[in-house]
Amino acid sequence: MKKLTLPLIILIVLTGMNQLAVAQTPNQIRGLYLTYDDYVHHKLSYSGDKVNLHEFLGQGSIVIVSNGKKTILSKQQVYGYHNNGADYRYFNKVAYQVLDTRGFYLYSLDKLTQVGKGPKPVQALYFSTKADATILALTETSLERAFATNQKFRYLVEAQFKSDDDLATYDNALNEYKVKELYQESLK
Repeated sequence: MKKLTLPLIILIVLTGMNQLAVAQTPNQIRGLYLTYDDYVHHKLSYSGDKVNLHEFLGQGSIVIVSNGKKTILSKQQVYGYHNNGADYRYFNKVAYQVLDTRGFYLYSLDKLTQVGKGPKPVQALYFSTKADATILALTETSLERAFATNQKFRYLVEAQFKSDDDLATYDNALNEYKVKELYQESLK
Protein backbone atom coordinates (compact mmCIF):
# COMPACT_ATOMS: atom_id res chain seq x y z
CA MET A 1 0.00 0.00 0.00
CA LYS A 2 2.86 2.40 0.79
CA LYS A 3 4.36 1.88 -2.68
CA LEU A 4 1.06 2.85 -4.29
CA THR A 5 0.38 5.92 -2.17
CA LEU A 6 3.86 7.46 -2.36
CA PRO A 7 3.80 8.00 -6.17
CA LEU A 8 0.26 9.35 -5.85
CA ILE A 9 1.33 11.81 -3.15
CA ILE A 10 4.32 12.90 -5.24
CA LEU A 11 2.05 13.39 -8.26
CA ILE A 12 -0.39 15.51 -6.26
CA VAL A 13 2.41 17.62 -4.77
CA LEU A 14 4.04 18.19 -8.18
CA THR A 15 0.71 19.04 -9.79
CA GLY A 16 -0.09 21.35 -6.90
CA MET A 17 3.27 23.11 -7.27
CA ASN A 18 2.54 23.60 -10.97
CA GLN A 19 -0.88 25.06 -10.10
CA LEU A 20 0.71 27.31 -7.48
CA ALA A 21 3.14 28.62 -10.08
CA VAL A 22 0.22 29.45 -12.39
CA ALA A 23 -1.72 31.06 -9.54
CA GLN A 24 1.25 33.18 -8.48
CA THR A 25 1.86 34.46 -11.99
CA PRO A 26 -1.66 34.84 -13.42
CA ASN A 27 -0.61 37.45 -15.96
CA GLN A 28 1.19 34.74 -17.93
CA ILE A 29 -2.24 33.89 -19.35
CA ARG A 30 -2.53 36.50 -22.07
CA GLY A 31 -6.24 36.15 -22.61
CA LEU A 32 -9.24 33.96 -23.25
CA TYR A 33 -11.03 33.13 -26.46
CA LEU A 34 -14.66 32.96 -25.45
CA THR A 35 -15.90 31.61 -28.76
CA TYR A 36 -14.67 29.79 -31.83
CA ASP A 37 -15.17 33.03 -33.79
CA ASP A 38 -12.92 34.90 -31.31
CA TYR A 39 -10.22 32.28 -31.82
CA VAL A 40 -10.41 32.42 -35.62
CA HIS A 41 -10.16 36.25 -35.54
CA HIS A 42 -7.52 36.24 -32.74
CA LYS A 43 -9.79 38.36 -30.55
CA LEU A 44 -8.80 37.89 -26.91
CA SER A 45 -11.39 38.52 -24.22
CA TYR A 46 -10.21 39.43 -20.72
CA SER A 47 -6.68 40.08 -21.97
CA GLY A 48 -4.36 41.61 -19.40
CA ASP A 49 -6.58 40.55 -16.51
CA LYS A 50 -5.60 38.09 -13.81
CA VAL A 51 -6.71 34.68 -15.02
CA ASN A 52 -6.59 31.46 -13.00
CA LEU A 53 -7.30 28.39 -15.10
CA HIS A 54 -7.77 26.02 -12.16
CA GLU A 55 -5.95 23.17 -13.92
CA PHE A 56 -5.32 21.38 -10.61
CA LEU A 57 -7.21 18.07 -10.59
CA GLY A 58 -9.27 19.06 -13.62
CA GLN A 59 -11.50 21.69 -12.04
CA GLY A 60 -14.16 22.97 -14.40
CA SER A 61 -13.95 26.73 -13.87
CA ILE A 62 -11.80 29.72 -14.75
CA VAL A 63 -11.57 32.77 -12.48
CA ILE A 64 -10.88 36.21 -13.97
CA VAL A 65 -10.17 39.26 -11.82
CA SER A 66 -10.44 42.61 -13.58
CA ASN A 67 -10.51 45.96 -11.78
CA GLY A 68 -11.27 44.17 -8.52
CA LYS A 69 -14.28 42.38 -10.01
CA LYS A 70 -14.23 38.58 -9.99
CA THR A 71 -15.80 36.64 -12.86
CA ILE A 72 -16.14 32.86 -12.86
CA LEU A 73 -16.63 31.02 -16.14
CA SER A 74 -17.14 27.34 -16.80
CA LYS A 75 -14.49 25.86 -19.08
CA GLN A 76 -17.39 24.71 -21.24
CA GLN A 77 -18.22 28.40 -21.84
CA VAL A 78 -14.70 29.19 -23.06
CA TYR A 79 -13.24 28.11 -26.40
CA GLY A 80 -9.61 28.41 -25.26
CA TYR A 81 -6.81 30.72 -24.25
CA HIS A 82 -3.53 32.24 -25.41
CA ASN A 83 -0.42 31.89 -23.27
CA ASN A 84 3.28 32.53 -23.96
CA GLY A 85 2.84 32.56 -27.72
CA ALA A 86 0.72 29.41 -27.88
CA ASP A 87 -3.00 28.83 -28.28
CA TYR A 88 -4.96 26.24 -26.31
CA ARG A 89 -8.40 24.85 -26.99
CA TYR A 90 -10.73 23.42 -24.37
CA PHE A 91 -12.48 20.17 -25.15
CA ASN A 92 -14.33 18.33 -22.39
CA LYS A 93 -12.72 20.67 -19.80
CA VAL A 94 -9.20 19.74 -20.94
CA ALA A 95 -6.84 22.28 -22.54
CA TYR A 96 -5.10 20.99 -25.67
CA GLN A 97 -2.22 23.00 -27.13
CA VAL A 98 -2.79 23.90 -30.78
CA LEU A 99 0.32 22.79 -32.69
CA ASP A 100 -0.71 23.22 -36.31
CA THR A 101 -3.79 24.48 -38.13
CA ARG A 102 -2.92 23.92 -41.78
CA GLY A 103 -5.31 21.43 -43.41
CA PHE A 104 -6.57 20.00 -40.13
CA TYR A 105 -5.90 20.84 -36.50
CA LEU A 106 -3.13 19.08 -34.60
CA TYR A 107 -2.99 19.30 -30.79
CA SER A 108 -0.77 18.07 -27.99
CA LEU A 109 -1.49 17.15 -24.41
CA ASP A 110 1.02 16.07 -21.79
CA LYS A 111 -0.19 12.91 -20.08
CA LEU A 112 1.39 11.25 -17.09
CA THR A 113 2.61 7.82 -18.14
CA GLN A 114 4.36 5.16 -16.10
CA VAL A 115 7.97 5.22 -17.32
CA GLY A 116 10.47 3.23 -15.32
CA LYS A 117 9.99 3.77 -11.59
CA GLY A 118 7.50 6.60 -11.73
CA PRO A 119 5.06 8.61 -13.82
CA LYS A 120 6.49 11.13 -16.27
CA PRO A 121 4.76 13.57 -18.61
CA VAL A 122 4.66 12.28 -22.18
CA GLN A 123 3.34 14.30 -25.10
CA ALA A 124 0.31 12.72 -26.78
CA LEU A 125 -0.99 14.02 -30.11
CA TYR A 126 -4.61 14.63 -31.06
CA PHE A 127 -6.39 16.13 -34.05
CA SER A 128 -9.66 17.56 -35.28
CA THR A 129 -10.86 18.09 -38.82
CA LYS A 130 -11.87 21.70 -38.03
CA ALA A 131 -11.24 24.18 -35.22
CA ASP A 132 -14.63 23.47 -33.64
CA ALA A 133 -14.83 19.72 -34.34
CA THR A 134 -14.39 16.86 -31.88
CA ILE A 135 -10.80 16.27 -30.78
CA LEU A 136 -9.66 12.69 -31.40
CA ALA A 137 -6.53 10.74 -30.52
CA LEU A 138 -4.06 10.74 -33.42
CA THR A 139 -4.38 7.11 -34.51
CA GLU A 140 -4.58 5.51 -37.91
CA THR A 141 -8.13 4.33 -37.18
CA SER A 142 -9.27 7.84 -36.18
CA LEU A 143 -7.67 9.37 -39.28
CA GLU A 144 -9.34 6.77 -41.51
CA ARG A 145 -12.76 7.58 -40.05
CA ALA A 146 -12.29 11.37 -40.05
CA PHE A 147 -10.95 11.47 -43.61
CA ALA A 148 -13.03 8.66 -45.09
CA THR A 149 -13.58 10.60 -48.32
CA ASN A 150 -9.87 11.37 -48.82
CA GLN A 151 -8.75 7.97 -50.09
CA LYS A 152 -5.31 9.21 -51.16
CA PHE A 153 -4.53 10.48 -47.63
CA ARG A 154 -5.70 7.24 -46.03
CA TYR A 155 -3.50 5.17 -48.36
CA LEU A 156 -0.48 7.45 -47.76
CA VAL A 157 -0.90 7.11 -43.98
CA GLU A 158 -1.26 3.35 -44.24
CA ALA A 159 1.89 3.07 -46.40
CA GLN A 160 4.07 5.50 -44.41
CA PHE A 161 3.39 4.57 -40.79
CA LYS A 162 3.81 1.16 -39.18
CA SER A 163 2.18 2.06 -35.85
CA ASP A 164 0.14 4.80 -34.21
CA ASP A 165 3.28 6.00 -32.39
CA ASP A 166 4.91 6.71 -35.77
CA LEU A 167 2.17 9.27 -36.54
CA ALA A 168 3.97 11.67 -34.16
CA THR A 169 7.10 11.71 -36.36
CA TYR A 170 8.37 15.24 -36.91
CA ASP A 171 10.29 16.30 -40.03
CA ASN A 172 12.98 18.71 -38.83
CA ALA A 173 13.96 19.70 -42.37
CA LEU A 174 10.43 20.92 -43.17
CA ASN A 175 9.50 21.94 -39.60
CA GLU A 176 6.26 20.00 -39.57
CA TYR A 177 4.78 16.65 -38.65
CA LYS A 178 4.99 14.01 -41.39
CA VAL A 179 1.27 13.26 -41.12
CA LYS A 180 0.59 16.91 -42.02
CA GLU A 181 2.97 16.64 -45.02
CA LEU A 182 1.07 13.59 -46.23
CA TYR A 183 -2.24 15.40 -45.89
CA GLN A 184 -0.98 18.33 -47.99
CA GLU A 185 0.39 15.83 -50.56
CA SER A 186 -3.02 14.13 -50.74
CA LEU A 187 -4.66 17.40 -51.81
CA LYS A 188 -2.48 17.73 -54.93
